Amino acid sequence: MIGHKGYVSACAGGFLDNQSSIVVVTGSTDKSIRVWNPHSGQMLLSSDGAHENTISALQWDDLIPDQFLSASWDHNAALWKLTQIEGATSMALVRRFCGHTGAVWTIVTMKDKPWVLTGSADLSIRMWDRYSGACLTTNAVHKGPVRGLVVLPRLYLASASNDGTMLISIINQESAQIQKVAEIRDVHLGHFIYTLSGKKEGNDYLMASGGEDRRLVLTRILNSGVDEFAQEILHPGTIWSVMYLPDGDIATACSDGTIRLFSTQRERLSSEQEKSEFESLASSQNISQDKVDVSKFENAAIALQEPGSKDGEQRVVRRGDSAEVHRWSASSSMWEKVGDVVGNPAMTPKGNVSYDWTFDVDAGNGREMKKLGYNRGEDPYIAAQRFIDENQLSPEFLDQISEFLIQQVGEHMPRALSSGDTLTGASRYVPRTTNIPANSSEVHGLGPAPIRDQNLPHVPWKGGFISFSHSDQSSRIMGKITQLNQDSPSLSEAELSDFEKKILPVLSQGQGQLSAHQHEILACLLFKPTQLSFPLIDIARLYVARQDGSCALLDYDNGVIIQRVIGEFKRSDASLATVILGLRFLCNLFVTPRAREAARNVFDPVVHLLDRDLPHMGDKRVRQCCSSLVVNYSVLFASGVILDSEGKQLLGVCQRGVQSGDELSVYMYLAAVGTLLVSHPRLSQTALESGLVEGLTSLGATSTRISECVRDIEQLLQ
Repeated sequence: MIGHKGYVSACAGGFLDNQSSIVVVTGSTDKSIRVWNPHSGQMLLSSDGAHENTISALQWDDLIPDQFLSASWDHNAALWKLTQIEGATSMALVRRFCGHTGAVWTIVTMKDKPWVLTGSADLSIRMWDRYSGACLTTNAVHKGPVRGLVVLPRLYLASASNDGTMLISIINQESAQIQKVAEIRDVHLGHFIYTLSGKKEGNDYLMASGGEDRRLVLTRILNSGVDEFAQEILHPGTIWSVMYLPDGDIATACSDGTIRLFSTQRERLSSEQEKSEFESLASSQNISQDKVDVSKFENAAIALQEPGSKDGEQRVVRRGDSAEVHRWSASSSMWEKVGDVVGNPAMTPKGNVSYDWTFDVDAGNGREMKKLGYNRGEDPYIAAQRFIDENQLSPEFLDQISEFLIQQVGEHMPRALSSGDTLTGASRYVPRTTNIPANSSEVHGLGPAPIRDQNLPHVPWKGGFISFSHSDQSSRIMGKITQLNQDSPSLSEAELSDFEKKILPVLSQGQGQLSAHQHEILACLLFKPTQLSFPLIDIARLYVARQDGSCALLDYDNGVIIQRVIGEFKRSDASLATVILGLRFLCNLFVTPRAREAARNVFDPVVHLLDRDLPHMGDKRVRQCCSSLVVNYSVLFASGVILDSEGKQLLGVCQRGVQSGDELSVYMYLAAVGTLLVSHPRLSQTALESGLVEGLTSLGATSTRISECVRDIEQLLQ
């Protein structure tokens, strides 16, 4: 199954059409989700731009057939529905879940409850109402990014984190709160846990976990909440994914590029030679531990005379000049050697831990240099991920940091482990960007043809979506809000103060977080008044440009806010400020994925609005807002489906717009035309038949960039 333009980072499978056909869903660093026929390898559809960043997790819906969920580094999760009609597959967004402040690493559903649970790099677990998208509770009991969630029977939830702990929690059905009932700290000896799977076994739960210490660990959680070590299996590399299969077998995906199956069924076991080769390969790799002074450990001859206190207990001992890790086996009543602790006399301290190398790295705040630690023989992606987690950086820096380490100490890296992982793909030590482009014109559900490489200087539009997401009018906005609240009170004095001191600065500057109560204050301001005049439209403009704001605004009453804004500024008596801010509000619908969906849905009324004489069209700012809105629609359609009728409508608006006489507006209308023609060549005939070409000949002398843009369009129409 070939077609993604980036590394495949997530995969899930499920049935469609009443269990009659199976599909595989994949997510990638190219931000797309693709659906495949696993029998033929055919790509059934692609949803490019499903998220704003890497797709980090996919999960088939346990409650409703034909649906699946996605999680992303863009801090959001989403619920999607797949439909097959006469052999054609389509995919539609059902809901987005917005609110995390870090990458969302894991997502699960419950079979008999309307809840979705997510784990994030912001250290929290959140529970959502799947029907409204509302966040029901936020649980922040982990001290590191939450990497794995498993729903267990009787409303129990298991979670694993980079803090090295596994938690067992219970969900209170009445209060929808997540309450911790057990914490298991020594599962992976403090190493990052990357993956978690579980199943019920009698009255107990059996959890399988894997991480950077290369161990598959099975832990039994008794009905009493007490944990017992069950078994561990050392692997040749980091374990990125582990899963219990329906028949009870366990599958692991390892950084050595191998998927392995483990079973308790004797008839399914591999040969003795294969088992011996696997164990030899795994044990040949030294266990990478944080570097410590070997002299601090007790002599092995003495320490190993004392029996362990429980099965699976681990002990580090000194033997000569080296340190060894031993594990207590209750069945044999003996200490068994697990591996050696790597030692190196030339190590550099970083906090309380020593590394073979440390590098000063600017983490982006411009003030403090962070220490990046690396050990000889360590997987550079593990070191990079550890640095990202320690400093709460965006996961998008993973490749950049890893490549830096490769350049600095590449000759000291273990070539035996040079296979791919779930985030960075096939070449772990030499990050590649080799893409295998999909022939999108042959995939059902995709509108744009492959971009024609004509090296045109002005088209398609190079500036992305145009937005107006900041404001320097805070004092004016506050004055108007105070006056409105005096005339028709909707906020208390305390809420008004909170708006002035906390909410307005966050909205105006385009950064910072809003609490649940502050979202409620904004809802009171925007939804209670019968008329949306200035400054309420301005507040809505700033609010909709935020991830959390777009979800809050557009999920309320089916996005009625858009129709209310349009209704205000298309009135003949609308003020100039209302028209400008209303158009800027519409432009900001293209900032977030949730809002872009809304912009797509209101295309017809918006284009109808642009195709008539708006109030104050003589004002340059109004004309430039209109052309910005048209550019945004052209960029949106460049990566998606556009109907012939929609293309004709948008080209008609451009044809009228280029006669406005305003140089910047004319240029943007022309860039929009070129963008549509590059991505949808079939619209060339529409452009020729409409007389658009004849109207361009008189524009050449307006400015250099306009004449060049006209030439670009003429070249596309040849």
